[in-house]
Amino acid sequence: MGGYRRSGRDGPASQYCAQCGTDLERRMHYCPNCGVATDRSTAGPRKQPAAASRSDRRGRNAGTETGTSDRDRLEHRIARASREGWRLEHDFGDRAVMVRRTFGNAKEHLAVALVTVWFTMGIGNALWGAYRYFGDAERLVLRADRVEGGEAGRTRGEATAGSGLRWRAVAGGCWLVAAIVAVVALEIAAAAATVVLVALAVLFATLGASALPSVRRRLEGRHPFGANGRIRSVEERTVVAPDRPCAACAEPVGRGLERIYRDEFCALGVPLTVSEGRNYYCRACANAERPGAGERTATESAAAGEPDRDPEPEHA
Repeated sequence: MGGYRRSGRDGPASQYCAQCGTDLERRMHYCPNCGVATDRSTAGPRKQPAAASRSDRRGRNAGTETGTSDRDRLEHRIARASREGWRLEHDFGDRAVMVRRTFGNAKEHLAVALVTVWFTMGIGNALWGAYRYFGDAERLVLRADRVEGGEAGRTRGEATAGSGLRWRAVAGGCWLVAAIVAVVALEIAAAAATVVLVALAVLFATLGASALPSVRRRLEGRHPFGANGRIRSVEERTVVAPDRPCAACAEPVGRGLERIYRDEFCALGVPLTVSEGRNYYCRACANAERPGAGERTATESAAAGEPDRDPEPEHA
């Protein structure tokens, strides 16, 4: 909706709101009566549907403006992230997932080189770069319905980045100690001392690997030691999500249920690859109170990871 101009023979054209007909001044960007944004560059006759009431039109226009404003805000955030080096990976309408892939920074490659260049001749740096690009890409979720405080978001992001850098520094230090101990073991001729030093080097190398953030996340989600191969699981928890639609009936979830579906490939209980998605259900569908909801819920529980509709992918 916008502002139109009313032409007259006795004076210059005056601007009026195309929604409610209120006269507007030239400097006004919104109608003081109904709140509709004006468009001073548009000219046309005044039109009002006779069937729709003013309250219905006002509510409909307010909802349209809110949706447009949210989408414009999301588009602006996507464009700003793109200028900062992020690339759009998924666009779900109300939110977008941005990804930034790098081969690692100079400090990381320097630490890897100090540890591995003596016996890999640079292959260790190539492997680290491939791991950073394919296995440890940074992801950012931008939402249209709300915008987090810039300063708080930056503070959390900086804290997370600093924590990850510290753990990577710990891993590099452990690998450096492991490399030094391994070199010393090769220089010592005594068999007993060599075995002890090699075991110590393996221990430090293992500690360094376990300090990496991605490895730590997998260790935190480990299964029993005997779990091997493909494992599917469903986790449920209560959520309050009034802005999300139910996966079964499309009604707002409100106070409902979140189901997280995981498909993992494990070795000795440690997940090597993880595929995760989630669906949200209102209380009626979660309790199978609505027709057809019970069959869908039973099918999901039996399939253990194959929901009635594609779960929303989670990128962390």
